[in-house]
Amino acid sequence: MYTREFMEFRHESTVIDMEKEDRSIRILIAEDNLLNQRIIEILIKRMGWNYTLVGDGLEAVNECLNGEYDVILMDIDMPQMNGWEATIELRRKKVEIPIIALTAYSEESFRKKSFEVGMDKFLSKPYDKDEIYDAILNSIKAGK
Repeated sequence: MYTREFMEFRHESTVIDMEKEDRSIRILIAEDNLLNQRIIEILIKRMGWNYTLVGDGLEAVNECLNGEYDVILMDIDMPQMNGWEATIELRRKKVEIPIIALTAYSEESFRKKSFEVGMDKFLSKPYDKDEIYDAILNSIKAGK
């Protein structure tokens, strides 16, 4: 169990580390669930990064082709075009932006399929701010 002092120190350290990072990161978030949209929005805002939010895979493809993004956070289960289909379409169009799957599914078959279609990382909900932060920065730094 953590003491209050440790948690305050941990929080302050995290904020200081985040302030040192490049604030110009641009993120495309593809998520259809309103509650999940709000949660990821709050996390990204706290990091000070820029983002655009879309509600399905088709919108994600169109937005990605018309905008400039450093990373895509992609839900798998969305209407019109799911996250896997959107990723296949983006990779077919030679889009090399890192794509991080954010999904409620935790089964190995979903993880495997996500990598097979061209996603670069896989995060299963619920995720925390440190997981999102690390996944985004590591994806951008790796260039994939």
